Amino acid sequence: MNELEANTTVRTNGGRSASKLASYLRAEISDGRIPAGQFLKTERQLAADHGIARMTVRRALKTLEAEGLVTAEPRHGYRVLAGATDPDRGFPVAYVLSLPAGANNWDSFHQRVMNAFQRAASLKGWSLLGVNSGGRAQSEVMEQLRAARVCGAALDTVDPEMLGLVRESGMPGVMVDAISEGVPLDSVLQDNYRGAFLAAKYLAERGHKKIAWLGPVGETGHSRARFGGAVAALAGAGIELPPELRFVTNDAAARATAREMLSSSDRPTGILSLWRGTSLELAAEAATQGLKLGRDLDIVGWSTAEEHGDYCRTAAEHGPVPPAVVWSVEHMARMAMSRLVERRRDPGLPPVRINVPTELRLAE
Repeated sequence: MNELEANTTVRTNGGRSASKLASYLRAEISDGRIPAGQFLKTERQLAADHGIARMTVRRALKTLEAEGLVTAEPRHGYRVLAGATDPDRGFPVAYVLSLPAGANNWDSFHQRVMNAFQRAASLKGWSLLGVNSGGRAQSEVMEQLRAARVCGAALDTVDPEMLGLVRESGMPGVMVDAISEGVPLDSVLQDNYRGAFLAAKYLAERGHKKIAWLGPVGETGHSRARFGGAVAALAGAGIELPPELRFVTNDAAARATAREMLSSSDRPTGILSLWRGTSLELAAEAATQGLKLGRDLDIVGWSTAEEHGDYCRTAAEHGPVPPAVVWSVEHMARMAMSRLVERRRDPGLPPVRINVPTELRLAE
């Protein structure tokens, strides 16, 4: 008998009715002695522990199942559902971030995201627990969530082990600002495809025929979706994006790559630079080379709505401010919280991807 079983064993003299056993188990679940994801003892064990018939045990378990506290899983028994930990009773929702070990765990962007989730939780009267899982054993992170009796998790990670542990635990989880194709979890993130489609369409309508790509292509779900949206919009305008116009880079190498691209005698006239840091580095390099945005070159960047003012001020240091695709962190947080409510209410819902609207915002 393990420690959990020892703590939940109660001997009775005259037996328990189904309602009394249901009340007892309900209290054990509510007080956290049997956490979400944990299987209850078998009907045989419960009957022996409490001196009652298995049919009486079965009636008690069916009562708990009807209340949404447990679910029957064939060949495994009854597992405690996350609905047993109600956020309206003070149990927290978690925002789980994964950054590399040794990195600034709460950089300005992710601090902004966490603040947005705190506000979204506050609107519902809930509390929020912030957890950085980077550089830690994912099983340790999962134990932290269980110990805190977390009732749902917003997962800003694509770590397959972390995502798998959340799914296996029965805890409601939704991926936020992250894509992991093939993982059966809800996902709420910026509409990468549409944003890139609007950006490419804008450059095509400006009359550009030689349009380049500056940024990653296949590293993440974000980059794949953006590249797909851009290619689709250009194809609709009869414009190709050939390999020689795909300048694959990241923020760290963006300035050097931009220098190489703009120094060419056959440089492009329109550039899709759909990352904040990359687009600002491109604007700075264009100014260094004496190119004026809107006259010699058009580029489109990317920014959150909350950071767009800073984006414009930084870009303005180098000349005209380029347009940018914009999306809202606040909208993402509120949409993710709403999906957690739905997931708690109906755990059997199929996983969905919810896109936070993106729009092309021209410089004011």
